Amino acid sequence: MVSLLSWISLLAFQLSLFWPASGFNRYLASCLVILLLIPSRGLLSSRVYTYKWIGFLTMAYFCLGISELMFNADLRVYGFGTTVSSMLLFMASIYYARYLKLQARKT
Repeated sequence: MVSLLSWISLLAFQLSLFWPASGFNRYLASCLVILLLIPSRGLLSSRVYTYKWIGFLTMAYFCLGISELMFNADLRVYGFGTTVSSMLLFMASIYYARYLKLQARKT
């Protein structure tokens, strides 16, 4: 549940880049949104493999959030939200993948 909520919040922060006042490159913003939409089917169907590799994907968003938080005063809220939601998604996906693996062993 936490992993899906953090994935949705990370997606919402990426969609916020399309506001006209953000001044962010729309091509880069669309690439960031598309990258988050790729694992949506696996996340919604609780596939262990998807939860394993989405942690690697969130590290790119974490780096982007930290850089925008530190160096761009106009996008500090975006940077903070991206950083927090990517950290939550990373930790939640690790623990949920372990949980799914234990459930598969029991059955």
